[in-house]
Amino acid sequence: MTPELESFPSDSADLADGARLYRDVFNEPPWNDEWTLETARTRLSQLVETPGHRGYAASIDGDLAGLVIGTQEEWDTESKYYVRELCVDSTHQRRGIATALMDRLAADLRRAGVESIYLLTLRDAPARTFYEERGFDLEDGTALLSRRIESSDST
Repeated sequence: MTPELESFPSDSADLADGARLYRDVFNEPPWNDEWTLETARTRLSQLVETPGHRGYAASIDGDLAGLVIGTQEEWDTESKYYVRELCVDSTHQRRGIATALMDRLAADLRRAGVESIYLLTLRDAPARTFYEERGFDLEDGTALLSRRIESSDST
């Protein structure tokens, strides 16, 4: 079944549906996160309120089945798009929905003059294979660094 693709969000109800999808997908393996509807809605709201936001939703028979969301950013020599989130309902995975979303995104970005797409994913997650099969490469010379903010940190 071919998904119907449209901009995300197209109305305020989309954020509620998107939050449910996001929570359900990322609370399952391999992510095993602890999203609530409230925190998922806040996350998606922050992303759609970011300048340069662009997102798409995939629906099957009127039900939200997947979404991709991120931001277009200007860099020193080119315009890039940062995929912040891509998720597909577990009952619809491996049916081409994520591929359809990424293809639509890439086509629209190409028309907008964006030269490249980048993203972060877990090194050992199945998502990495999905992206690599679609032409994404692990970047040499880059590292994701993070630091916990401890209660002893003060200004």
